[in-house]
Amino acid sequence: MKGLEKRLVYLFTGEFFAAVTFTFIYVFYSVNPNDSFSLLYVFVVLNFILLQGSFYWFIKWLRLKRKEMVFANFYKFLYVLKKLNLILIMVGPVIFLVDVFLWERVSYFGSVLTLFIYVFAIIEYVNYYHIQLTNYKKGRGKPSSIAKELYNINFHRNGIHHLNKYNGGKR
Repeated sequence: MKGLEKRLVYLFTGEFFAAVTFTFIYVFYSVNPNDSFSLLYVFVVLNFILLQGSFYWFIKWLRLKRKEMVFANFYKFLYVLKKLNLILIMVGPVIFLVDVFLWERVSYFGSVLTLFIYVFAIIEYVNYYHIQLTNYKKGRGKPSSIAKELYNINFHRNGIHHLNKYNGGKR
């Protein structure tokens, strides 16, 4: 158990520290000299997704530490966040186009940085809610922890009992 606890602490503190670091860089290093709304938007979306990962691993750590249910509506909350993330990601290009063509506030550097952070946010979303990209081998990825749990909860809640694709075919 000690190894798992350390791993969970490492995961939730790492994701939180990444969000804090990106915020620090954005605020103190003037990466947005033209006040591009699209650049600010993708920074916020990325940090929002990183904080969800931190929160997920923190709740998992608390449950392990206390050996009891913490935050009973946790999976409903994750399901809502998953849908909200998708909406936020889909709105990103629209905001970018408005920023470029209507407000004309995006420099070349700002465009490249916006695109980079936008892609990074999508990668983080996929990594948390779909496929563990760190274990991606030979064109196949291992389902993420959140994906497995949301899948299992959904089938148990709906009373559907058949082979689960995320647990090796076990019932």
